[in-house]
Amino acid sequence: MIVKNGAVEFSDVDMRFVEKFGIFKATEMVLDFHNLNKTPFIYDTHQLASFLGYGRRLMFLVTKDPESHYFPTEIPKRDGTARKLLIPDTLIMSMQRHILDGILKHLKPSRYATAYAPKTNIKQNAQPHIGKKYILKTDISDFFGSIRFEQVYSAAFNTRLFPKQIGVMLTELCCYNGYLPQGAPTSPALSNLVMKNFDNNIGYWCEKHGISYTRYCDDMTFSSDKPLYNVLQKLTKMLDEMGFELNAKKTKFVTSSSRQSVTGLTVNERLSVSRDYKRNLRQELYYGFRFGFEGAVSRTKHPEFFDDNNHFMHESYYNSLLGRVRYILSIEPNNTEFSEALDRLKQYDMYQYRKLPRIVY
Repeated sequence: MIVKNGAVEFSDVDMRFVEKFGIFKATEMVLDFHNLNKTPFIYDTHQLASFLGYGRRLMFLVTKDPESHYFPTEIPKRDGTARKLLIPDTLIMSMQRHILDGILKHLKPSRYATAYAPKTNIKQNAQPHIGKKYILKTDISDFFGSIRFEQVYSAAFNTRLFPKQIGVMLTELCCYNGYLPQGAPTSPALSNLVMKNFDNNIGYWCEKHGISYTRYCDDMTFSSDKPLYNVLQKLTKMLDEMGFELNAKKTKFVTSSSRQSVTGLTVNERLSVSRDYKRNLRQELYYGFRFGFEGAVSRTKHPEFFDDNNHFMHESYYNSLLGRVRYILSIEPNNTEFSEALDRLKQYDMYQYRKLPRIVY
């Protein structure tokens, strides 16, 4: 259906809905819904199948056995352990993309959530904690795997927006064995919606007590000019009620006498990228400008920039350097050292990399 200028144009897939209520009542229902919501009006499975872009029979087959449409994989984490992902196949991922773009992007998370939402990033996550005497950092163990089917349904697909059958089917398309799969395109946005009430409640409580709070995915940060020990007790209780558990190994109290970092950014006095990150990149740039980029990779040990035939991937490495330099400048726009490095990189012809003029640091 198309809703425009207070009028509704129904299509063939809407006819069962129209026949059930009559044209005037059906029109009124759709207009009333659109006056309150930005999400699409979906009343029955015919409309849902059309929204997803597939036939009803195939849609029902997928919702009855979504687990068969994923394959597990692992990627290495910085601490040496493996992150387990569930990657959807082309069919269910296509359906999830429609759900993400057509529904979830219209549902706003809490303002304390700084990941997986428009105009949010690690810089926004770190800024409220600049110059604070005390910082508490912690995260949720098995974050996505701890988010249950019922929580997803209640947060995103409840009867305020959809009839129960439609809401349940949408939830089935976004869950795996009753929980949120890390790897599906819908999972990040759904995790924010599930956490919305928690974020608002803990955020308002923190504001009353002079505490700053942000959450970046499963990473939660609290900061203040007074000790934060009372926060941990309240936080643990609230998360326990939701079925979550804090990761004790990653729970840290950090004072201003130490280096305070939030999602990888230093926040002691001003927002900056860590010295280690800049030092390592500075070294790579030095080697690259002096010996060529393949020489830089051989000296800094980046095997991921060689293909299966052991051929150096010049363009991938060049784009990696560009991205990392731009990342530093997005946090430190007045950093002249990396501004000059970016200018040199922009003038670089990746196919003539051995002719790159030498730069002295």
